[in-house]
Amino acid sequence: MIGPGMNFDVVAQLQSAISGLLPEMGAFLLLAAIINRKDLVGVVRRLLPAGFHVNVFSFLLDALLIAPLLAVGMVLMQHSVAWTWTGAMGAMWAEFPKWLLLLVVLFVGDAIGYFRHRLEHCKWLWLFHEMHHSDRRMTWFSLYRFHPINRLTTVFIDMGALLLFGFPLWVIFMNALLRHYYGLFIHANLPWTYGALGRLFVSPAMHRWHHVRNGEGVGSNFATVFSVFDQWFGTWYVPSSCGAPLGVTGGGHDSFLHQIFSPFARLFRLRRPSGVGSDAVP
Repeated sequence: MIGPGMNFDVVAQLQSAISGLLPEMGAFLLLAAIINRKDLVGVVRRLLPAGFHVNVFSFLLDALLIAPLLAVGMVLMQHSVAWTWTGAMGAMWAEFPKWLLLLVVLFVGDAIGYFRHRLEHCKWLWLFHEMHHSDRRMTWFSLYRFHPINRLTTVFIDMGALLLFGFPLWVIFMNALLRHYYGLFIHANLPWTYGALGRLFVSPAMHRWHHVRNGEGVGSNFATVFSVFDQWFGTWYVPSSCGAPLGVTGGGHDSFLHQIFSPFARLFRLRRPSGVGSDAVP
């Protein structure tokens, strides 16, 4: 029991999380097999790179601990923002056709996500966001490689802001679902730039440039769905498909426990004058 009328079964939660992961895994395995059909052995070898277990443990921690916390937090947040003005805005959104409302929320949600993502690259939040960037063999499964603190702040900022706009819950969760699956896609190891459409939508190549280890591309491409935000605010960078080294500098990125606990130690160092500047932020 995690709240009034809210039961939490660990086994059921884990089964639900894994059953949701299997279709995603199957889809991307099939896509990888089609694209790399002449090198299927190489595809299998790349499925288990160094540090892959970090993604697995991150997924399990998220399913067993973070997801229930987020569920409770979203219920509490919904009740806390039930003000008169949000109710008035909710009445306004109710006049929109559902398909149009979904497009509006996708666009507004991506704008919120763009600025939240830029904030995550500032000194304090980067300590926790760095874990997501540490995967040197980025695949669709890298989307699950998030520090729990980063996951919590991401969801509460993104969904909290949409609640403040008075959007109904169904469209907020539909937006989260679409962004999740599109996020899986743009993290996949695909060279696609979309050509001219890349000026409207974020492509896998565009997001791959966001994950480069150093050099050109660092500090660029913060949007998830619409690339127009990066173009408007001067952070768009897609010269071609990305073949640059990915990840972050430093060690310990293939250790799950290091990834979880090191941000707190570094946060303590940053609070001391001698520690300022010890952690680079891309």
